[in-house]
Amino acid sequence: MRDAVPISIVLPTVVSPACPLLAEERADSVLSATGIQVPQNSAWIPMQVDVSRFVHDNGDIRLKALERVLNHCVDRGDSLHDSRTWSSSAVQFDSWLNRRLAVAIRGWGDLVSRRGADPGAFRTLKELEELAEFIAGTLRARSHVLARERGYCPAVDVAGMKVLSGGGEMKLRWQRAVDHAALRHRNLTTMSVWDVFPQAGPADLRYVDLLPLMRCANCLSFQRSVDISHWKINEFRRFYERVSAILRSKFDAGQIAKQV
Repeated sequence: MRDAVPISIVLPTVVSPACPLLAEERADSVLSATGIQVPQNSAWIPMQVDVSRFVHDNGDIRLKALERVLNHCVDRGDSLHDSRTWSSSAVQFDSWLNRRLAVAIRGWGDLVSRRGADPGAFRTLKELEELAEFIAGTLRARSHVLARERGYCPAVDVAGMKVLSGGGEMKLRWQRAVDHAALRHRNLTTMSVWDVFPQAGPADLRYVDLLPLMRCANCLSFQRSVDISHWKINEFRRFYERVSAILRSKFDAGQIAKQV
């Protein structure tokens, strides 16, 4: 059955915030249209950006063009939160509270293939992680600009209620943190665990070494478009063991509060 449906197995995971003032959430539901693991009754605006389409012939990334597209995604997604009709009052409330975006960053395996890079080399993974950090930073910067122009997501005020009720120095510190770090959107990025493979042919197991990229995303998708019909059961099991180990390391890292 491993190649019968686009989503065959998901794993326990969390949804991490793009804003350091907010907490992680348990993902206990799956958006059927995108395969993203999300909290139940949460409202998401899904979009896609294929990084492999921003490569020069010499392998360099067209960063300015990529930045423009990412900024457009944030602007467009923010507008859609105000115009979309949601399926229930609970989802509508979540849209108002969190203004979640799910910008799917795709094409990682295709990018490595087009560059002729070695997917098993640490240098390759390091370069992709730097690109992922650039993408996340660009999205956060644009969300921060919109927060200053239109207001940050109300979830920030909910998170700060206990601090604000205390008054004094803690209240001042919280306000400084809000001014510095509050975003318009609780979540910004998603990745599919299957997008580490080039999509044109059967899934090449050498690309499994790119899976640590998943730590750069706020939430994960398990929707698959790459062919794995040639895999044996042990290869399938090892793939999910690698994904599980990466998710566990992400959980552990999330226990440490970010500095703001």
